Amino acid sequence: MSTPQSTPQSKRVHNESSSSNGASGGGVRQNNWIFTSQELHHSPSLRDGIDYMSEIVLRAKGCAFIYQVSAQLRLPPPVVYTATTMLHRFYMRFSLKRYHHYDIAATCIFLATKVEEHTRKLKDIVIACCRAALKKVDLYIDEQNKEFWRWRDTILFDEELLLEALCFDLVLENPYTVLAGFARRFVPNEQHRSPLIKAAWGFLTDSAKTTAALRYPPKVLAAAALFYASHVTKLDLFPDPAVSRAAPLRDWWSDVPVSSEHMRHVCKILVDMSAGPLAKFVWEQKYIEV
Repeated sequence: MSTPQSTPQSKRVHNESSSSNGASGGGVRQNNWIFTSQELHHSPSLRDGIDYMSEIVLRAKGCAFIYQVSAQLRLPPPVVYTATTMLHRFYMRFSLKRYHHYDIAATCIFLATKVEEHTRKLKDIVIACCRAALKKVDLYIDEQNKEFWRWRDTILFDEELLLEALCFDLVLENPYTVLAGFARRFVPNEQHRSPLIKAAWGFLTDSAKTTAALRYPPKVLAAAALFYASHVTKLDLFPDPAVSRAAPLRDWWSDVPVSSEHMRHVCKILVDMSAGPLAKFVWEQKYIEV
């Protein structure tokens, strides 16, 4: 088994207080999976000769593959989010030149279904991967097919490598759950709540194709998705009077609390996705329904 490639400061203590990444409590806690922009620009893939934008696009392709396979397997959003986050974390330890994004994506799906307790038979995952890779959703695949055994062997072999890269750290907070809590708290109008959640849900799904989950914790991502959804749908957010009667409407997030600077940066990522190189890998996917 290969030794994981080290990432600068990948095991540091990161401050997620409200003054930095918007974590609650005002204290300092450890998170080995939050990286700075500088660290993202010194990933194993970049050190292996892949340019930054190519790495971003390959990551997005790997996530799109996860979405396609997950749709066939009818996996819920928490499983999809866990799988995409695992993929992004893996490539902070290993290079895209050495491990193909489809192979690692398939392995992330297999592991995520077990972690989130939405297990699927390995045979079904393998068949779904074959179909997604060949872009033939109705293709008949059985255990006599050589592609079936290639994918099966790849997933089983890479699972140990993935666990090693993740340092067996398999507990992930789900931003969809955080989003639902924010919506109940800050959108008392039920007629507004449903379209806002649906739009924000989709933006969270889109953001999973970027490295946003490597920059910010789920609380920031959920707040940014809700804020951006409010902007796009033109439906107002406002604090629950029982929670904060005096808070200005524009500062609803101060009750979370999250950093407005980081929240707006995530919004910029969402805007950039619709016009940049990631656009075709984002908007071709349907939103996952609530």
